[in-house]
This record gives sequence, C-alpha cells and structure tokens, in this order.
Amino acid sequence: MYKMYAQIILNNNSKSTDRIYTYGIGEQFERYIEVGKRVKVNFGRNKHIIDGIVISLSSNCDIPENKIKPIIEIIDDEPIIKEEMIKLCLWIRERYICKFSDAIRLMVPSMLKYEHNILIKVIDSGFCEISLNKKESELLEILKTGTIELSKLKKLYSGSDLFLLLNVLKDKNIIEIENKELSNSQKSYEKIISIKELNKSINEYDINKTKNQIKIIDYLKEHGEVNIKKIMADLSVSSSIINNLIKKEILVCEFKLYDQIDNSGFIIEDRISLNQEQQNAYNNIIRSDEKVFLLHGVTGSGKTEVYMDVIEHYQKEKKQSIMLVPEISLTTQTIDRFKKRFGNKIAVFHSRLSKKEKFIAWNKVYNGEVDVIVGARSALFAPIKNIGVIIIDEEHEDSYKSSTSPKYDTVEVAIKMSYILNAKVVLGTATPSLNTYYMVMKGQIKLLEMKNRVENAIMPHINIIDMSEELDKGNNTIISEVLYENIKRSLSKKEQIILFLNKRGYSGFISCKKCGYVVRCDKCDVSMTYHTKGNMLRCHYCGRAKRMITECPKCGSKKIEQFGAGTQQVEILINHLFPNAVTERMDVDSMSNKDSYENIYNNFKNGKIDILIGTQMLAKGFDFPEVTTVGVLSADAILNLPFYNASEKTFQLLTQVSGRAGRGDKKGNVFIQTFEPENFIINAAKNNDYNLFLNEELKLRKEFAFPPFINIINICMISRNEEHVNKIALEKYQELSKAVEEMVKERSMILYKPIPHTIYKVNDEYRINLFIKVSNHGLSGLKKIIRKVYMEEDIENIKLSININTDTI
Repeated sequence: MYKMYAQIILNNNSKSTDRIYTYGIGEQFERYIEVGKRVKVNFGRNKHIIDGIVISLSSNCDIPENKIKPIIEIIDDEPIIKEEMIKLCLWIRERYICKFSDAIRLMVPSMLKYEHNILIKVIDSGFCEISLNKKESELLEILKTGTIELSKLKKLYSGSDLFLLLNVLKDKNIIEIENKELSNSQKSYEKIISIKELNKSINEYDINKTKNQIKIIDYLKEHGEVNIKKIMADLSVSSSIINNLIKKEILVCEFKLYDQIDNSGFIIEDRISLNQEQQNAYNNIIRSDEKVFLLHGVTGSGKTEVYMDVIEHYQKEKKQSIMLVPEISLTTQTIDRFKKRFGNKIAVFHSRLSKKEKFIAWNKVYNGEVDVIVGARSALFAPIKNIGVIIIDEEHEDSYKSSTSPKYDTVEVAIKMSYILNAKVVLGTATPSLNTYYMVMKGQIKLLEMKNRVENAIMPHINIIDMSEELDKGNNTIISEVLYENIKRSLSKKEQIILFLNKRGYSGFISCKKCGYVVRCDKCDVSMTYHTKGNMLRCHYCGRAKRMITECPKCGSKKIEQFGAGTQQVEILINHLFPNAVTERMDVDSMSNKDSYENIYNNFKNGKIDILIGTQMLAKGFDFPEVTTVGVLSADAILNLPFYNASEKTFQLLTQVSGRAGRGDKKGNVFIQTFEPENFIINAAKNNDYNLFLNEELKLRKEFAFPPFINIINICMISRNEEHVNKIALEKYQELSKAVEEMVKERSMILYKPIPHTIYKVNDEYRINLFIKVSNHGLSGLKKIIRKVYMEEDIENIKLSININTDTI
C-alpha cells in the first residue's frame, strides 16, 4: 500500500506517548516529505488530529499494513530542524532522561512551536495556464480570489490531492506558501521618536521647558531614534508629553519596521592586534585537529578578542558561529562589542526577548542572514545550517544548566554537537569548573592558557578583611573601615566602585526578639525577605508579598527586627555614607523590565554611575577600565551554602568579582570581607592560585564520592497533596530499590532513601528528593531502569523532575 514510511515524534506531553510512531506516506506526499518537517496525523481510536515531526524515513516496515495510518498533511515547506540536530535531540533524551517532545521543543521557537497557520497567495496570475491540468486550474481559480488561509482553502477544495496540487503550483512559481506568524513578524511596525532639528538648543524651542520636556529632548539628542515605549520606560514620562512635543513639530514620529531598529546605531571598528598569548590560543583553535578547547585565561587577559578572531576566521569560510554568555546582563555588553566588529550580521537569543523578537531572530539564522548568534544557553539550538565554532564564555557558570526539563548541561550538549556537526568548541573562563578541568586532565579537552592581562595590566591587589576585628572596634555595619576609606579615595579620583553581596532585598529575614517568631511565606517553607520598596515582605521563591508587620503575630511584641543585610540595605547605607555619589543597584529586583540591564550597563560604562551594588550578575565578565575598587561584602554567605560544590562556587565568585578591578591602566584593589580569614578557599582566591584550589578540592571530591568521580542523580517528586507525594515517593523508591539490587551489591551505585527537599514546600507544592550516586560504567544501565520505573506512564497528581549531576545532596 505504501512505498515509504515516516517515523514521527508526536507533540504530546504524556509519558504514555513518549515513543516513535510509524505512519504511511501517501503518493501525493512522497516528493515533499523530508526529515525535520512537521506533519499532521490521526492519533488514537478517536482519530484525534495531532502535530508531529518526522525524524526518519524508510522504505520498509515491520508493522502490518492494516495498522498503519497515513499522514494527513505536511505543515512545513522546508524542514524546520536539521537531520543532525534530530540526532542531538535523541541523544539529549537518553542523556537527561526526558521525553522526546521535551528535547524536540528545544529546537523550535515558541511562535512556531507546533502551530499550523499557513497562508497561500498567487504570485504570477499571468502564468500560461495551458501547462496546467484541469484540477490544477480549478485550484488556481480559487486562489486567484486573494491570499487565503489553508484552513479556509480546505473547505473550498476538499480533494485528497490538495497538497500535491499546491506543491505543483509552488514548483511552477505560480503561488507562494508562507507561515502567517512570519508574515506578521516581518510586517510589524514600531513607533519611533526622534528630534526634528538636532542643531537647535533647548532655548530655541517654543515650549514651557518643563523638567520632563528637557529630559526627553536631551535623551533623544544623545540616543537618536528611540522606540516610544523605551523612552517612556527609561525616563518615566507619559505619552501625552511626547505627543505634545510632536504636535509642536519639535519631535518627529515615524513607523518603522521592527527589524530595521534592531540593527541600527553601530560603527564598525578595526580589529585589535592579538598579543603573543592570544595569538597562540587562536592558532591552536584554528589549526589543531582537536575539537574541544579550554581557554583558561586570567580575568582581563583578552579572551573576547580571541573569540572574535576565531569567529571572523569561520565567517571568511562562510560558516556561522555561536557565542554563548551566561547571563542576560552580559548579552548587552557582548552585543555592543560584536556589533562593532561584525555589524548587523548577528542575531540575539535570550529569555527577555518577546516571542516575536525570538521568532525574527530564529528566521534570520534559518535563512542564513547572520554570521554570529549571541545569547544565553537557548542560542545553542538556533537553526544554523553550517556551523564553524561554538564558544561558551564563563563556562563554569550554573546558568548553563537548564532548570526545566530537559535539565541539560550546555557544555555537555555543545561538545556532543561538535562531533555531530563537525564543529569546534571553545570553553573560556578564568575559573574552570572542576568537571571541565578533569576532562582536560583525562585528555578529552585541549588546554590553552593565557596567564597575563592584556597590555601588561597588573592584577588587582586583594586584601582579606577580618570582620570580627571590625566588630571588636565597634563597627557594626557591613562596610569595613578600610573599604570605606578606599571607596572615598576612589570617588575623589573620579574612579568607579563595585560592591558585591549575594543577597537581594533589604534584610535576610524578619524575627521577633522576644519569642523568636520568624515571618515565613504561607505558600513556601522559607522566611520572607524585607524590601524597602512599598515596605513589603516578599518570598523569593513564589513571589508572594505582604505588608511589613509592626508587631509579632505570635506574642504581640513590637520588638520586630531585621537580620542579615541585603543589597537594598547596602544601597541605603552607601547613599548615607557617600551622599554625593551616584549609586545604582543591579539585582533581580531592580531589573524590572527588559531594558534595565542595558540602561545600567550603558550608564556605568559612560561614567554616569559611581558605585554599582549587586549580586552575582556583577561577577560575570563586566569590563570597565575605570573600576579601581571592588568590595566583596560577605564571602561567608557563599562559602557556607549547603552544597557539595560550595567551595568551588566561592573560589569562582571571589576570583571573578576580583577580576572586575584594575582592568585599565589604573591599579585595582579588592577587599574580601569575611569571618574566616584563614580559610584556604579564600586565600587561594586571594593569590589567584587555581592549582591550589583544584588539587585540594579534587582530593575531597574523590574521598567523599562526588562529581567528577561519580554521578549524582536527583529524582524530585512534586505535588500539592503532601500525603500523596510522600506515599508515591516511597512506593517508587521501593520499586527502584528492587530493580537495582545487583548494582548496589556490585557497589556501582548508592541509593539513598527519599527525603524532603531542603525547601520542602514552594508555592503550595511539596517536594520529595531521591538521590542516587552511580559510577560512570553503571550510569547507562541505571538510566534505563529509572525510565522504566518513573517515565513509562504519567503518575496522577505528581510532577517529576530528574536532574543528572545536581549541585545539592
């Protein structure tokens, strides 16, 4: 009956459908079916129509013909996923114990994600219709009435050969078939504001010259053309003020294509000549037969210049490159530098983009319009046709590990991609993760080192401040005397300061001094954090907020106090100590809209901010030559986290934060405040001694059986029903325990009993953890068992999260 068969993954979240299905390919589709195209098929006894994606084609099938259903229609004109990337999807499913559909969705933008909205229009109605047969001519007559949606066309032409006829007309260039979402995105316009006469001074305008009017005019003189929504958000002004200036013909309002704006305002700069260390690294990457490289360069050693030269090499070979950064806040800086080098030949991917923005970027890459893809981890799955290199900057960062299913490790996936797509991978950092460096030690990754800063810049001098001595001197603030004096000195020299504290909010928790009552979130098993904005208590897990209390709900006492300083409290203290300095805060709370990162970055870069206070996003790659003083306000806050890799994270953060100082021609000073001044991790960071840290930490990891010597799997069960989740977690543990008896006897794995998550309740959902330690040789077999016990069917009222090599135990 069928000459060809398609193996299809369905767009369905159910675990019971997590398999590959075979469908027959009708004659009308044989010429047009391809791996990577989406199709519509009947599924189940009720013949429910569902989308799926073709992952392979074959001419043979073991399934009886009478049990094979046909493909109903082909959705895509061209494959949306390359065949090689489908191979990667299959690997991701096995590696991270997820569903087929979870892995496939990584590759598809949300506006395209299994949505079917196709437009058909005639592009050459003057075609000589003698060459068309009767059915083709009949269909063309319907299409001549104007652009039509496929769903409507089906009602007007019900023949089973519709798709065959459409493909014939398309092949003859009579019609055009396009995705409606793409059509809408390409025709999206934005309202753009600019000054009509740039040379006029403010005094020449016939206006009242109010504060907001002056702000708007000054802003536009500096920034040029600006989206009206952006200027309203940046300056906190209303549209009525802008409209009034437009009416007076001071401002000009134009509607411009969205994509025009995205690539405006760059000036191409000449490349910077590499120094000897940079050139050696570049030569190794380009000329070596190795595929994966660790570029271990001290902070300020010029890794980004090496990245750009490598990308330019592949650009000349007509290949595209992926440049990954760990945080959205770094994307702004990276885009800034890359636009100056590569112009508008870049596309951007990160989570703060709208669906429309992501879809436009996806299509630019898909159509080969760009050479460089810049973004966070999702950029790894951009639809590149011919890749040369994948670069992962700050490869040690936790943000490269996905927090949603599939919980993939970007570094692992990139390395796998390099072998599937015949590309190279460059992992860059000043503080390599232990897992990565262990692969170097085993010969799996080639090490390239850059031990000096560019232009012979001197590494900052690092000072360790014992905060217990500050308390003895009567200083109860979070700013030590020596740090205070250095901030004052830097301000007097018009230099900039960065203060780092890995805790948001004003205070860590609120407690009654009389009875010890702590204000906790009603929906989560955590204390609430006080925020000065709105005088509110907020939960940093579910977002719940309520008014600050004035008396204890338990004993009625008014002795309510705040404990543990957060970034907001530091901001208030700094404003009090240095009232003439311009101070800004960079944390999750202050980054309220998508432009916040860019605004603070640009203001700090342009010297409009003197002191920048923030959480760990400040540690990641900011390059500001005027920063001479860096303060780490509490090193202990990271060091004492309940993770097996807390020491590693502490060393990395301290080294990275310290590296923000003295990156120009001015001497940098770093002040690490701690109550544990003798701790070897803090002193290894002080001396920039990665080898000391590495050797000591590897000894401990091996002794206590932690990665990279062993694998840790965390299976977390989540439910709103506390009794139910505990019952099911125990039942599944017992089932798993029986299945792995032999592995336990062979000592290739350790199975721990289920325990409540460190934070047991989040947003009214209870969480039970099961931890497993397993050797490398036992990992593959164990994953098959886990899939059979936990993944063969949905568990009623239970959500499942599986994490390979999780950070906690």
